[in-house]
Amino acid sequence: MRTLLAATTMLAIALGGRVVHAQPADVSGLIKLIDNEPSDMDRSTWKEKRREATRKLAETKDKRALPVLIKLAETETFDIVGEIAIEGLGTLGDPGAIPTLQKIVGDTSRDKGQRDLARKSLAKLGAGSAQTPAPPTPAPTPTPTPPAATPTTAPPGETGLENNAGAGPTAPPGETSTAAPTPAAAGAPDLPDVSDDTLAAYDRVTFAAGAASLSYDTISKRLDAEGNVAGQWQKRVERESFAWGLDAGGQVVAGLINPPGAAQTRGTEIDANADGEARVYAGQLYGIGRAAAALQTTYVSDVDAMDNAFKQTLSYGDFQIAVGGGYGRELDIGAAIRVRRLAKALDANRALGKPIDAATSKKLQLTWWSLRAERSTYRALLATIAILREAGVLLGEPDAGVTYEILNVLRDTYLYQRLEGFDANIEFGEGYLRRPAGEVANGVENGRVEQLIANVGYGAQLADDKVSLVGTAFARLRLFAPMGEPSPYAVGATATATRFTYGDHGDPFGTVDVTGTVAYSSDDQMNVDSGMAISAQLGFTYLLNQASGLRLAAQVADNDGAYLIGATLTATYGLLDGTFAR
Repeated sequence: MRTLLAATTMLAIALGGRVVHAQPADVSGLIKLIDNEPSDMDRSTWKEKRREATRKLAETKDKRALPVLIKLAETETFDIVGEIAIEGLGTLGDPGAIPTLQKIVGDTSRDKGQRDLARKSLAKLGAGSAQTPAPPTPAPTPTPTPPAATPTTAPPGETGLENNAGAGPTAPPGETSTAAPTPAAAGAPDLPDVSDDTLAAYDRVTFAAGAASLSYDTISKRLDAEGNVAGQWQKRVERESFAWGLDAGGQVVAGLINPPGAAQTRGTEIDANADGEARVYAGQLYGIGRAAAALQTTYVSDVDAMDNAFKQTLSYGDFQIAVGGGYGRELDIGAAIRVRRLAKALDANRALGKPIDAATSKKLQLTWWSLRAERSTYRALLATIAILREAGVLLGEPDAGVTYEILNVLRDTYLYQRLEGFDANIEFGEGYLRRPAGEVANGVENGRVEQLIANVGYGAQLADDKVSLVGTAFARLRLFAPMGEPSPYAVGATATATRFTYGDHGDPFGTVDVTGTVAYSSDDQMNVDSGMAISAQLGFTYLLNQASGLRLAAQVADNDGAYLIGATLTATYGLLDGTFAR
C-alpha cells in the first residue's frame, strides 16, 4: 500500500503544472509526503519531491494546507522548501497566514531573500508587514582599531560549562549594516540564575552505553547477551563565601548465557554512588563538610545441565561523613577561556570594537549554558553574534572568515574541565562499611572506620591558554584500629601536562600530553601487604585534516616489581569527499 501511494504521489508530481481536470489534487497524500519520508525513497529524492509537493499543496487552496505551510515557513530555514512555503502562503490566499509572514519579515536572523518573499506574500494577501522594524538611522562605520590593552574578560569564575548553546538572531550575511547594535531577538533562552558573587559553576550530565552484544548460534542453539549502561550528574557552585557540589552516578551491568537444555547463567551488577560537600570561606581559608555513600548489589544464577542451581546475591555499602578545613580553591575556567579566545579571534580580524567586559562575558557564558543540549551550533552562533553586537563589541557584520573562526571557538572541545587554582584540605572521616558475612569471616574489614584524609589539587592554564597543568595528591591514615591490628595508610600523586595546538583560523591541530603517577599503600591496595606503583605515559595526537589523524602513546609502569612497557600507534589518512553533480 505504501509503495502504491508513493508511486501515485510521484506520478502526480511528475505531471508538474499540467492541469488534470478529471483528477482533483490528493491533499492528504501531498501532506503525507511532506511530513514523512517514504521508506522506499532515498533522502535526496524525497527532498526534491517534497519541494514540488509543497508547491502543489499551495495551489490547491485547501484549508488543510495552511498549518503545513506555516510549519515549513517557520522551521525550514536551511532548505529551499521553506522559501517555497513562504511564497505558497501568498498563493494559498488564507489571511490566517498574515501573522506568520509578518513575523518572518521582522526577523533579522532570516535570509534577506526569505524576508522579501514574505513581503510579496503579504502583498498578495492585501496586508502590510506591520511587524517590520523601522530602518535604523545610519551611523558612520568606525575605523577598526585594535585595542592597546588585552581585552578584558570575565574573572575565571564566571563560567557556564559547555559550548554549543545560545539563542537570539542577528542580521544575515549580505545585509551588512553600520547601524547601532540591536538586542538579541525574541526567543532567547531563559538564563540560569547565577548571583553576582558567583566565581564559577557547572552542571554536567553524562550517559554512556558500554559494550553491548547479542548473539545466537543456530547450530548449538545458544543465546549470549551482555551490556552495560552508566550515567553521572555533577553540579557545583562556587561563590565568594560559600561553595557546594554534588556528584551522583550509577551503572548497571548484565549478562546472559543460555545454551540448550536446563543450563543457564545469568548475572547482574548494580552500582550507585553519591558524594556531596559544602564549604564556608573566610578569605582563602575554609571549613568543609562532606558526605558520601556507595551501594553495590551483585546477582549470579548458574544452572548446570543436571539442573543443579547456584544462586547468590551480595550487597555492599559504604557510608561516610567528614569534616575539616582547607586553603584555596580550584575552579573550572573553560568557558572564560572560550570568551578570551573569542575576543582574540575578533581582534586578529580587526572586528573587535571594544574589549569584552565582565557583564557581556557572563551573558555569553550563561547563554551557551542554557542551550547546551542543542545538537548543532546554529543557535549558539546567532546568539553570540547578537550579544556581541548589542554590547558594541563586534564591528559590523562578520564576513565568512570571521564567522568561521567564531564557529571554531564555539565548537572547541579543548575547553572542557580546564582547572585553575590551588586547593588543599585535611579532613577527619567517620565511616561505616557493610560487607557480606562470608567476606567478613575471611578478614575483610567491616563496620566502623575512622580515618584522616588529605587532598591537594592544582591547575594552571599557561601559554595563552594553550598549555594545561593539572596535579592531584592524596594521603589517608586509618585511625583507632582495633587492638593488635595495624593502622594502614596510602599516599599517591598524579600530574598531567597537555599542550593544545591550533591552526591560523582556530582549527584544532592536536595535543601533546604527559602523565605521571606514583602511589604507595600499606593496606593491600595493590594486592600485597605493602606496595608501590609508578607509571608514566606520553601521548601525541596530530590532526592532519578533518579526515586524517595520528595518535602515538607510550607507557611505562612499575607495580611493586612487575614492569610494563608498551606503546600504541594509530594512524588514519584520507581526503574529504570530492563530488560533483549537475
